[in-house]
Amino acid sequence: MSGLRVRREGLADEALVVVRGGILDKASLRRDAALTFRRFGEYGISVLCAPDDASLDVIAGTTLQRASMLTLMRMGALRAAGLEVRPTFRRPHYTVMLPSLDADLDRLLACDNVVRDNPHYVPPEVKQ
Repeated sequence: MSGLRVRREGLADEALVVVRGGILDKASLRRDAALTFRRFGEYGISVLCAPDDASLDVIAGTTLQRASMLTLMRMGALRAAGLEVRPTFRRPHYTVMLPSLDADLDRLLACDNVVRDNPHYVPPEVKQ
């Protein structure tokens, strides 16, 4: 049994998925998936989902304000690639499941995506 707490909800194919604060990198995605496996017994990466642009703006200005760039995909692109996206923990958290880790990472990285600047970016404080 998985340790991932799953909610009963879904998002339309048009919904935006913030796959990462930053640019997709296979090595860091693999590390995150391995950490998920150690904790929950399944490979996956955390993502945040927004049903519309207003919700995305809230996520960008709160949870992801320390990310200068955001990588966005549509839920439909992930589904078309054959990737399962589970609604886990509390909204807006989802997990992209990666049971065949390397093959699934390749499918994720091949999905259409957009990288955009985060208009709510707050840089870390400069230590003096």
